[in-house]
Amino acid sequence: MAVGILPVQSDPTLLEDIRRYGKFDTEGCYQCGTCTLSCDLCTDFANFPRRSMRYALLGLRAPLQGSLEPWICHDCGDCSIACPRHAEPRISMHTLRRFLSAQYEWTGMGGRLLRSRAWHLGSLAFAAVFVVALILCYHLWYVGLPVSGLTTAMGLEHMFPIMTYFTLTVMLFPFLLLLTRVFRVWRFTMGGEDRPSIPFSVYVEEAWTYAYQSVTHSMMKKCPEKGRWLGHWLMALGVVMMLTIKVFALRWFQTDNIYAFYNPQRWLGYLAAGFIFYGVGDILVKRVKANKEIYKETHLEDVIFPVLLLLTALSGMGAHILRYSGLAYAALIAYAVHVIIATPMLVVEMPFGSWAHMIYRPLALYFQAVKERAAQLAPAGEAIGHVV
Repeated sequence: MAVGILPVQSDPTLLEDIRRYGKFDTEGCYQCGTCTLSCDLCTDFANFPRRSMRYALLGLRAPLQGSLEPWICHDCGDCSIACPRHAEPRISMHTLRRFLSAQYEWTGMGGRLLRSRAWHLGSLAFAAVFVVALILCYHLWYVGLPVSGLTTAMGLEHMFPIMTYFTLTVMLFPFLLLLTRVFRVWRFTMGGEDRPSIPFSVYVEEAWTYAYQSVTHSMMKKCPEKGRWLGHWLMALGVVMMLTIKVFALRWFQTDNIYAFYNPQRWLGYLAAGFIFYGVGDILVKRVKANKEIYKETHLEDVIFPVLLLLTALSGMGAHILRYSGLAYAALIAYAVHVIIATPMLVVEMPFGSWAHMIYRPLALYFQAVKERAAQLAPAGEAIGHVV
């Protein structure tokens, strides 16, 4: 007796909903399967992009929302190169990831940002203006400087511990917001009464998959653009290193007696900045050239995060250099600019923008490994998950 094979209802509005998040060509696709055969990441359990396209075309909202395959896709572009109808399945899968991100996001804010450029840019601008207002309020009312005193250089000691609390807030807020979505991803893809229960022990046995994929991004090595993996990996490593420094060692890194550039305690920061510069530079240069399928159809939304990350790193380095040079007031201005740029990146881009795939993709690979392991352990004839 098969388990998990239940009738599903077709939703005629699904295709229209998906297209609100980007280009999605179903007219050109006639389900020949060439895209699936050309992809080195496809397996018997993860059959894409053909199956995802089929779900959308038939209006199967629940199976599509429960699909992990759009995240297992690493945007390599082999499918679009092989497609005899030039239906650009790579771009369609990108659109599906944006659509699914909005389904996981429970506040509704993510959907607005992913559908509307005005909402996206407006949210970034609002966060930046809010930070400017906080800076002015802090100096005028909390510190008690007169308006003319805003041109006076001050030491870093006046910012602590408030700056530490502010930094922890703007970093932990998006992290906790993303963490709340993990349950929604699980509920869409693994939970539900129409799916057989998977023993908790299977989740434990496959937990290493999440850690391994989060650290290595190994699936990206299968993409034809070999240098792409190194750039993305170094950028992600640099971001994680910098976030770790800011969360656990911000006060330590701003202490004057270890501020000398040659101090080994500062090398972690330099190394993280170098990784970010290399990774962001590699991404932006290749997207500007756009001479390969993998970099076609680049939109403003695709480069906002790497550009903000680059500006954050540059402004931070600028404040660093100016402080070494003894230009205290210029260093304070540069640091203010650094905070004004970094805050929107953290509170808008991290939880709602393209950065969220750093959480969803390893999670999808982990859940897929759990499904495959459960299928191996299931009695003969018992199906795991949706069958369409």
